[in-house]
Order: sequence, then C-alpha cells, then structure tokens
Amino acid sequence: MATESPLALLRECIRNNQQVELKDSENNVVRSVADANTIVLGNVALPRNTPTNFKKTGGSSEFYTLDTLIFLYLNSELDNSTYIRECRDKSIDNVAVVDRRRALDYLTGKVESVPNVVEPTAEKRPASEVVDEAKGKDEGAKRVKIAPTAKDSDNIDFVKKVISQERQIKTKITVMKGTKNFEKLPSIISSILNGKPDASKAAVATTKPSSQPSKAATQTVHGKSKPMGRESKIPIMIVPAAPTAMLTLFNIKQFLEGQEFVESQTMRDQGMKKPERVTVERRKANGQVVPYHVVDSAANFRQNDWDRVVCVFVAGQQWQFKGWKWEKPLELFSNVKGVYPKWQTDTAQGAVKDWAVTPLNIHRHKRHMDKAVVSGFWDMLDSYNATNRSHLNF
Repeated sequence: MATESPLALLRECIRNNQQVELKDSENNVVRSVADANTIVLGNVALPRNTPTNFKKTGGSSEFYTLDTLIFLYLNSELDNSTYIRECRDKSIDNVAVVDRRRALDYLTGKVESVPNVVEPTAEKRPASEVVDEAKGKDEGAKRVKIAPTAKDSDNIDFVKKVISQERQIKTKITVMKGTKNFEKLPSIISSILNGKPDASKAAVATTKPSSQPSKAATQTVHGKSKPMGRESKIPIMIVPAAPTAMLTLFNIKQFLEGQEFVESQTMRDQGMKKPERVTVERRKANGQVVPYHVVDSAANFRQNDWDRVVCVFVAGQQWQFKGWKWEKPLELFSNVKGVYPKWQTDTAQGAVKDWAVTPLNIHRHKRHMDKAVVSGFWDMLDSYNATNRSHLNF
C-alpha cells in the first residue's frame, strides 16, 4: 500500500483534530515550529523541512515545506502583514498571499482540491536495484518448470477469442496522421524570412480590386480595431501607476478576486514583479465567471479600448489622466465611472473631493470586512454597466 504524502497526513490530522507533535533534536516536545527538528503526524515522524506536494503559484517548480504550511495554519488568524513579520522573526518561509487562502481551505477541508496540489506519482526504482534483488532471490533457489494444465489452456484459448473480436479504433499510426496540408509551408516561411509578402495572399488581394476599400479593410490598414469580437467585449478597469496608491496592479487581483486587501508594498516585498496587465475573474452568484482586464496605462489605447473602460480607480492627482482621451476630470467622470479607494476613517483631501467619484471605504485593520466592500463595489459597477456599458460582457 502506498504511503500517504506529508501533505495528506497533515490535512488528515487537521481535519480530525489530531495532535501534531513538534520535537527538537533531542526528541523533546517543543511548542514552536521554529524550535522543532522533527514533526510527528500521527504515527509518522518527518523532518521539519520535508517538501510537500503543494506547489507555489507563479509558474515555479518549487513546493512548500511541511513547517511552512504548519506555521501558516497555526497563525491563520493573523492579518497578512503580521503573519509575514512573524515568519521573518522565526526564519520560516511564508506562504505567498495568492496561495494563503487556498492552502488554508485545503488543509481544513473546506475544499477537496486546489490547483496547487500536485498528486504524487509512484517512484520508479532503479533497474540495478530490481536486478540485484532478483539475483538475491534466485541464489540457492531451484528452478521448477511448471507444465500448463488443461484449465490454463482453456483460459488462453478464451483470451485469444476475445482479442480476435476486438475492434481497434485508434493506433499509434492513425493518431499521428493529420488532416492539414503543409505543402505551402516552406514557401510561406521563405517569404517571411526574405521580407516578401506571401504569394497566395497577394493573389487573393489582387483578384478583387476596388477603388474604395471597405470599412474593415481600412481598419486593418491603419492598425485600428477589428469588428467587435469576444476580446473586445471584456470590460477594462484602470488603476493608478503610482506605487503609493492603495490599489495598483500588484494588489487589485487579490482585492477584487480574493476579497482581501493586501498593501502593494507587501506584494513587492515578497518579490512580486509588476505585470503589464491583470485579468480579474469575477465569480457571480449564478456561478458564471466574468473576466475584467486591469491596466495602469492608457498610452496605447484605441477608440474601442476607451469604449470598454468601465471604471477608473483614482489616487487623487490629476496627472494620472495625462494623455488620456479625457484629461479633465469633469469630462472623464462624465464618461467613465470614477472610484476613490481610501481608508474608512479618512476624508477626501485636495482636488479629489470635487470630482464626481465614488469613495471605496476600506477598513484599515478589519480584513474580514473586505468581502462586504468588494461585494458593494461589484453591485455599484453592475448598475453603472447596465446603464452605460450594456454592449459589454459583465
């Protein structure tokens, strides 16, 4: 029977309220993970830094260790900033913000599976070990030849009969066969490398000359947008590029999708690189998942991009709108929904208090209140979109 993975053992102990013992190098029970050398899960003792099969998010091939997950569970009530500070003080790796909720929900049994859990595969034994073991068993043993019985012959005949009636749908040969024709591929590659237009496309272009190009052709020539498709119906939000803003590309996904506010500086301290664009997936009450694109620059916006902008998060400085289609706040917030994130106890200061923006009041310390704030934001945006952006998917 296969041995359970360290992650499965830890999850079983947490779900069944079984004691997890922490022991030091002298086999004495300790209370802190930082002082432990060995972790005892049920009847299994494992080194503290044993890797688990809970993978880190972000395309890396690294996995969280046993002590990291246990420390997260024991400190699950702490807010993220305090938790990271405790990890530093104890010299324990922290679980990234994007993985924290998933890890806790999985360990406590709230969910049965998460994308981070990589199912362990059975390890293949080296061939040399198998051969040596076989030789050891053969030494001193007598080889006995067993003659097939009449019953064995009947079974063999039956199997042959079944196989003869099987109909093989696919073989490795049929799977490799395709339906596409690649005869023109060499000429296309050659034309690309030589900087010449593809002859087949040029022929199509010259078959139907026209004195006035169509609207679609004009858009293609001038690099403008194509007719509205699936991508062009995805709403766009714009956040400030200023690193001091409350909501930026660093933390907007965690706030709107994870329903937890984490300061941008905390994300940067964890080594997160600033993305060019973030996709927030909003899960509605009916189970439907709706994507929103979030950017912090409108430098390369085209007309149809501005038609997709549903919300602008402002930091309070007018230079945020420099180079936009609408640079003046009066024009901007007449065409786009303006939102001003701030601490609940603060009041709007400076020019922002005269702008037609809606304050988004975030609690400074009560992280359990973030869910209600995010829910109110989506309700407000749904109302705006229904009236002003009904052509988009929201």
